[in-house]
Amino acid sequence: MGGKCDVDNLREQTRKYWNKRDYEDYIKQLLGCELKIAAQEPDRLRGVDRPVHTLALTVGESFEPLLQVVCVLKPQRVVLVLNTSYSGMPGVDHGTLLKQYMLSLKQAPLPEQFRPDLADNSFDLIELPKDTPTHVFRTLCKAFQKQEAQPPAGYTNVVDITGAKKSMVVGAFLYAAHSGLPITYVDFDEYDRDWHRPYGFTCRIGTVANPYAAFHLRDWEQVRRLYESYSFRNALVLLGTKHSPDRQGSGILGAMSQTLDVTADGESLFEPCDLEKVQRLAELLRMYEEWENGNYAVAKQMRDRFNPPLPDDVVPWSIDVLGPIWPNVSAATTATAAAQQLLDEHLKLKHGDPAPTHSLFARPEPLLAYVSDELAKNERLITKNEDYRSAYLRAAALDEFLLKARLCIAWLKDSLVLKDNSGSTSKVSNLSNADQIKGFKLLADHSGARAMRGVLVGGDPLDLRQIGKVEIASGCPSLSKYWNGKALDFSHKNYQGFTKLRGEAIHTHLHLPRSVAEAALEWVKAAVDEFIQNWLEYFYPGTVAVATGRKERVAAPSWSRLVEVCDLTFLPPGLRQ
Repeated sequence: MGGKCDVDNLREQTRKYWNKRDYEDYIKQLLGCELKIAAQEPDRLRGVDRPVHTLALTVGESFEPLLQVVCVLKPQRVVLVLNTSYSGMPGVDHGTLLKQYMLSLKQAPLPEQFRPDLADNSFDLIELPKDTPTHVFRTLCKAFQKQEAQPPAGYTNVVDITGAKKSMVVGAFLYAAHSGLPITYVDFDEYDRDWHRPYGFTCRIGTVANPYAAFHLRDWEQVRRLYESYSFRNALVLLGTKHSPDRQGSGILGAMSQTLDVTADGESLFEPCDLEKVQRLAELLRMYEEWENGNYAVAKQMRDRFNPPLPDDVVPWSIDVLGPIWPNVSAATTATAAAQQLLDEHLKLKHGDPAPTHSLFARPEPLLAYVSDELAKNERLITKNEDYRSAYLRAAALDEFLLKARLCIAWLKDSLVLKDNSGSTSKVSNLSNADQIKGFKLLADHSGARAMRGVLVGGDPLDLRQIGKVEIASGCPSLSKYWNGKALDFSHKNYQGFTKLRGEAIHTHLHLPRSVAEAALEWVKAAVDEFIQNWLEYFYPGTVAVATGRKERVAAPSWSRLVEVCDLTFLPPGLRQ
């Protein structure tokens, strides 16, 4: 610049520049001095708090503030979002001209702290089909999803909303708010009253406060937290519903499906394919909700409706194995009908329909799936829900179920014998078919952990009333005392404390601390191990080997895997992990 680099001289040179409006002269004569003077006040050129990888600029007619932004932020890449035309010039031509001026900054007389280092391949010029907020939003969404736009560690991407007209600014602001990216803007403190133009040395370049970002990202962050705590229903509430002609949308889907401007021809803020991805996520959450509540049949129906099909690794094994055989009362129209149907179908599964050989206890794979699933859910009651009373009751119920499963399998495998009053024994297989069905039902319906545990360790026979008393046959496994040495291995007036405490907790709202719930979990884990090794594998050898790789699927997948399966690429990187 001719003369000293001070405010008075710069003001005079600026007015001369406005007379001829030559951007090459601006870069050579004014830009460096403007930035040097502005930098004398620390709060003028604040920029952002990290190095910038990709800077998106909404381009208007004037280049000066955009050149200033590039000098202050010094991005590695620049995305120019362009209108279709500028004063008769095609948008891409206008953008190409701006690109050339930005490339020339590398050799311009600038202070080194403001010298960008851009190359020809550092630019992405995008001409909008329409200059509406919706199209700007979608354009930026696609531009920042590109591999080359992903910032390396320690860098950030930025959206600048300085240059363009308001419709473009709205779309750019909303995209930055959605993605959590910093939003920058160039403002000026002094305008010439005659020229109605700003003096560049009075520029202020920094981030714009973004209240929408905090609100929107907080919703997605909350969805992730709720999912990871298995609160699928509450996560669904936050996802909400999308807008439709006859219904107002709600939640995240409502925000994503809103129409920003009348010129958008009714198009939603997000692409329809992105809305479908969130709806797919919602369907997955509904499936997990049914599964976590033990509604395997409905969860299986939902799993089978996914198109494209879900990969196996995101579907708990129990859904596939138990879904086809589990009670389903979703079609019941009244509570009475649902309760009756539920009981009938449950008893058929437990007793076997039409014979005991169709019972759950005669199906090793579903039995293993159920036991594994229940154990995992029991642990989540402690670690995720902190519901220690429910965890204790569920552990005790699973322990009793396993006692019954051992006896029922022994009956089905002819490893129980009937003992009459004289002490003579006979195999249960010697009973008539009718009595075998009747006796198995009595055994499957038996309640009382103490009595079942007693017969399994070789103690008193179990009385099945008119069928007789049964005991373990010679050669049948006997119950290993897996509870020995466990924290809950104690007696209460000759009654096992673990079982007695369960009974009291069922009938009163007894507070149970975490330590007791964890001790119950330790107990039932030992029970499951003993059942699988000594009973399931003894009577159904190879069951565990066949299920290897599947039986471990007892949890919902990680959030990052869920995001991958639903292809939620529009989420900012921090919310995909």
